[in-house]
Amino acid sequence: MRKIRIKRWKDGALEEVDDLVAEETFLHLEIEDKIGFDTIISPHDIKDFVYGNLFSEGFIDEPSEIKTYSEREKDGSFRVDVSIDLDPDISYRRNYNILWTDCTAPSDVQKRIGDRIAKMDSPLRIKASDVPLVRSKTADRVDVYKQTGAYHYAFLFDEKMNLIATAFDVSRHNAVDKVIGSTFLNGGTFADKALFVTGRITSNMVWKCLRAGIPLAMSRSAPLLEAIELANAYDMGVIGFARGKRFNLYCGEKYIDFG
Repeated sequence: MRKIRIKRWKDGALEEVDDLVAEETFLHLEIEDKIGFDTIISPHDIKDFVYGNLFSEGFIDEPSEIKTYSEREKDGSFRVDVSIDLDPDISYRRNYNILWTDCTAPSDVQKRIGDRIAKMDSPLRIKASDVPLVRSKTADRVDVYKQTGAYHYAFLFDEKMNLIATAFDVSRHNAVDKVIGSTFLNGGTFADKALFVTGRITSNMVWKCLRAGIPLAMSRSAPLLEAIELANAYDMGVIGFARGKRFNLYCGEKYIDFG
């Protein structure tokens, strides 16, 4: 965040006040000098993002598969270089792609990786009465959103609805990568975890959950149709509008205990 001086019109009067605004920066990620990605990102938890993104996009299965990691900042922008063993079964080419901060469709490479993903098989069971608790359990964890109104959040819960990890970013997808990455780097597992996001659930988020092995995605907002159809095809659960004492279950009834 950055504090700036602004003019505010309030109750018929103009005044100068200090205001906190969300700050974004440019990140270029280069893998083995063969494939690279560009994204706009909040300038914190960069390493969590990189590890989480490479894991959730199917490039690595363990943190140790990243052999070298180099992070540099210049003029407010970041460049990260990593070396990994690229999967020979995937036809990579030199290509710079933009990881958009909004709702993008899966690329051809993502789809090929996704086709090899098995259907979800998880012991996760969450009490239906506990699902709406995600709002109250995260209400005091969204301070930078309250200060700026400009961030997305991602949270990981266990089946007892204990909060495991929190991340935020100007991009909803980057926030998901960061919360996955922080857990991934700390040796955590995902088969008994549920993801809660503050924004819409997109098909890209579902792909990330499938690759990480997260069986349930929840939101206080709506899921998109493609996300629901993709999750349903892989036996993953999707919950939307988790507010007050209610929620909408779009698929994955086996992960919810209605007893």
